[in-house]
Amino acid sequence: MIKKLIAISLAAVLFSYCGPNTAQKDATSVGDGGWSFEGWGGPPEQRNDGKTPKDTNPKDYYYMKFSSRASAKAVAKKSPAMMQSTCREASRLQGASDVVKKMVGETVESASGVSDGEATANVIVSQSAGIVKGVGVYECKATGPGSDPKDVSKDNWEECQCVIYAKFPGGRDALVAKAQEVGK
Repeated sequence: MIKKLIAISLAAVLFSYCGPNTAQKDATSVGDGGWSFEGWGGPPEQRNDGKTPKDTNPKDYYYMKFSSRASAKAVAKKSPAMMQSTCREASRLQGASDVVKKMVGETVESASGVSDGEATANVIVSQSAGIVKGVGVYECKATGPGSDPKDVSKDNWEECQCVIYAKFPGGRDALVAKAQEVGK
């Protein structure tokens, strides 16, 4: 019962801290020939030198792939732009708690000097609502029936896969330090 209450409280807090959708990349660039990285990386900026957040510093952002669906209204209207927009936004909103949980869970799991990883991760997630910055969408690709990554004219945005991110100032090292502090 307590775990459910904590999970519900955490979800409510995280959703209230989600920032605006700040997509920076072409919406067709995830996957084949695009950047489909998960893990710690630099700022979610489109760069002229071709580098992705995986290649840049400081690594204060955690990136994760998340699949979603366009709204029923957008699909019923058969509006590609509306389906793309609602699928991207659904990824950001629905993936908010998942990206934070995965960021904290994987980092705490791999940290040495943390005795009870799951309990420590739960404490950090609950304490980090004010520290973790808004969840955003880095890039997306259409994955609906008939989509072809090599032919954007066949994009079906009824479903999509996006790379979403959340910022933890100080990145992995700061999160490990927090875990070691909480785990004492």
